Amino acid sequence: MRSARRSAALAWALVLAPGALLLASGAASACELVLSEHRSGRELARLPFGGTPPAARIAFTHSVLGTPVADRYEWRHDGAGWRAHLVEERYEGDGYGLPNAAARGETLVRAGAGWRLSLDRVVDPLVVLPLPAQRMRVTVGEHPPVLLGSLTRVSVALRVAGCAAR
Repeated sequence: MRSARRSAALAWALVLAPGALLLASGAASACELVLSEHRSGRELARLPFGGTPPAARIAFTHSVLGTPVADRYEWRHDGAGWRAHLVEERYEGDGYGLPNAAARGETLVRAGAGWRLSLDRVVDPLVVLPLPAQRMRVTVGEHPPVLLGSLTRVSVALRVAGCAAR
């Protein structure tokens, strides 16, 4: 009887050991970007962050000009938790909701056929509406872009999960 118990305990230890190692290494709660429907909270996708700070790019076609726009966000932890910061906007064209001058603390420079605005603006919560004509997509690191309109037709909230506060 004693050897049967030992065998069973050893078998469970072998089954549970890989999970314990994952938990100890932090891999079980990897830092991820969570995409969910804004109002319902229904989770749509999780994208693993590759670097620090956690960062993502949201690219789309401007609704009026039909030109490319790409916004880069970094998530930073502060007293209120993790919050998105818009740190760069690249775009082509002038007018129709696009910046035409830099505000205090911002920099607007020519970048090829377009512009690059460097800034640090908290966007909390970060919610976007993936209109089909805009082909809005989210890219994290070197992973392929995720076309938001293929996930849902309603507003999408972007937040981080499983990230260690620094």
